[in-house]
Amino acid sequence: MKEKEQFDPFKAFLKYAVKADNLQDFCDRYHRHGAYHDRGEEYMKADYEDHKRELERDGFTFIPQGSSTTGYIVSYYGKI
Repeated sequence: MKEKEQFDPFKAFLKYAVKADNLQDFCDRYHRHGAYHDRGEEYMKADYEDHKRELERDGFTFIPQGSSTTGYIVSYYGKI
């Protein structure tokens, strides 16, 4: 019997990868205004730091569809 393949989030989110110059560009470009910019500098800084930790820990970060300017999930892998 074939062993069941484990879910790999790194591979699963690759199909949602978008281009950005860097993490800040990703946040500025792909966060919906009301979900990021309109919440103020403190929120933006905390959210950026969360994305930074995810990128360092998991090798990618993402913005869910409800908060994305595209209306879809978007992910960022840095310079891969």
